[in-house]
Amino acid sequence: MNGHRDGDGQDVGYTLHFYPSPNSLKVIILLNELGIKWQARKVDLAGGEQLSAEFAALNPNRKVPVLQLRSGATIFESGAILEFLAEQHGGFLSAVSEERWLCKQWLYWQMSALGPAAGQAHHFRRFAPERVPYGIRRYTDEVNRLYGVMNEHLGSRKWLANSYSIADMACWPWLVHADWQGQALSEFPALEDWYEAVALRPAVKSALATYPTAEIASEDYAVLLNQTAEGLDNN
Repeated sequence: MNGHRDGDGQDVGYTLHFYPSPNSLKVIILLNELGIKWQARKVDLAGGEQLSAEFAALNPNRKVPVLQLRSGATIFESGAILEFLAEQHGGFLSAVSEERWLCKQWLYWQMSALGPAAGQAHHFRRFAPERVPYGIRRYTDEVNRLYGVMNEHLGSRKWLANSYSIADMACWPWLVHADWQGQALSEFPALEDWYEAVALRPAVKSALATYPTAEIASEDYAVLLNQTAEGLDNN
């Protein structure tokens, strides 16, 4: 294990298989906010550990994060992990129907829109082995639009779903490196205020300080590219 938040090491409820990425950070934030015992295991993405048969048994999609329960059962996809933990521990997902569904809408929006677009912006702006102007423009502009959507929504409320929730925890890590996406939070005043409010929370400060998001070195990045279905049976 490469890290943990489990007090005296006894009665650890969960193991989080992670890499210091936005999708892993969102889960770490929730684990910290809930104050539950867990331990962390860093997955060596640069070394291709996620492509191994052992890891495929945890997540058939060969991605992080993966939450492993004491029973050995696993949950993959960060949005599903957030919902599971919120449901199991009764926090940050309102029991009031209207607010609960507002939270889920923004959670799924992050999973389907903000995360994928920001990830592609990271790729084309920083990692792609060749410069592709169309890809850079396409995803930089789309992230800019999505920031605008959030800014508009937050102009009339402090949190995405009225009270602080897993929706805020899901979106916030993707703005930590706004510059990687060609964006400036100062251009979105309501969004910037929200970002700073989340950043001030002790659980968020601790999560980011302990597990800061990091880039994979360019010479190691190739293992994440050019994967096909054929490779699924080769590990």
